[in-house]
Amino acid sequence: MKVYKNYFKILWTHKVPIILYTVIFLVLLMFFTRSEEAQGYESVAINIYVDDEAQTDLSKALVAYLGKANKIKDIDRDLVEDKLFYQNINVALEIPKDFAEEKKVLYKAAPGDIGGMKIKEEVNKYLSQVESYLLAGFSMDQAISNTNEDLEEKFVVAIRSAAGVKTEDHSAFYFNFLNYLLLSQVMLIVAIIVKVYKKKTVAMRNLVSPLPKSKMNFQLMLGHITTGLGVWFLYMLIFVILYKYDFTRTDINLMMVNSLVFALAVVAMAVMFTSLIKNDNAVQGLTNVLALGSSFLCGAFVPQKFLGSTALKIGKIFPSYYYIKNNNLLEENPSIETIKTNLFIILAYALAFIIIFIVSKPKTSDKIN
Repeated sequence: MKVYKNYFKILWTHKVPIILYTVIFLVLLMFFTRSEEAQGYESVAINIYVDDEAQTDLSKALVAYLGKANKIKDIDRDLVEDKLFYQNINVALEIPKDFAEEKKVLYKAAPGDIGGMKIKEEVNKYLSQVESYLLAGFSMDQAISNTNEDLEEKFVVAIRSAAGVKTEDHSAFYFNFLNYLLLSQVMLIVAIIVKVYKKKTVAMRNLVSPLPKSKMNFQLMLGHITTGLGVWFLYMLIFVILYKYDFTRTDINLMMVNSLVFALAVVAMAVMFTSLIKNDNAVQGLTNVLALGSSFLCGAFVPQKFLGSTALKIGKIFPSYYYIKNNNLLEENPSIETIKTNLFIILAYALAFIIIFIVSKPKTSDKIN
């Protein structure tokens, strides 16, 4: 098993870029999966100045309404521009004398402050509600009273997780993001090893070696598989540590099986592409395109339910689509029957990659760069 042992010696000499990739990926992974998510929405109080020149029942009611959710500042009118400039107040409102007829309010916001939009929405909402009651035949007093009563209603606003999973459980997102990690790292490692064995001096020594070429290829393939399984095991271990994994959960157990099958398919894909493509720079470029492209199109970064039909149709040409689809299905129905079809599709991809590698090998193995 000299070639097999040499595989990992070569790998160790390239440990710096591999470790660096791992650290970067771990930071991204922990940032996306462990960052705190907003649990709700809370309105922000705005500092406003109001100059009510109309002094009508409606204008006074409007000012009272604005004061409930915001802070009305009592300042000298001549200092309003300065206060806005230094952002001591966010918005200045002027209710003109013809307000009873025009129902218009003048706004002026502090430079770069978006508080004016919030106040404008509150004013429009209040006036629209009053106008609706007036058009229905209510008197001004009744319209104001009913509007105040309506707007007293409070609503709880909850923010859903962008990943489409429960905020306390990021398991599915972790395994979806694993698509990018497995593709990037396994293809990087396989490309490094293949690059070394493609060197002219190494290839010439191997040609005169007493070790049969079939055994050499077998040991190299065994090294690739061991690497893929090693990377997969590393991220399973990280998952167990980070999430204090409960081994009784069927959905997570099946996600692990799903990721294992996908890892084997990634190994087969990496071996096929690195054997077909002779240019090392092209291999690196292809690795980035496959890892990022499939992650975006298949739902690793953006959930599949939020992707357009065109993106999903393109994504179906990658095994990543079926891997991520399985993770999503397991959230709803944690059963092996649920993911069996897609698992077979992923295995079919792996078999196809191996067949293409075997068929193309005789055509490419005799060429020494």
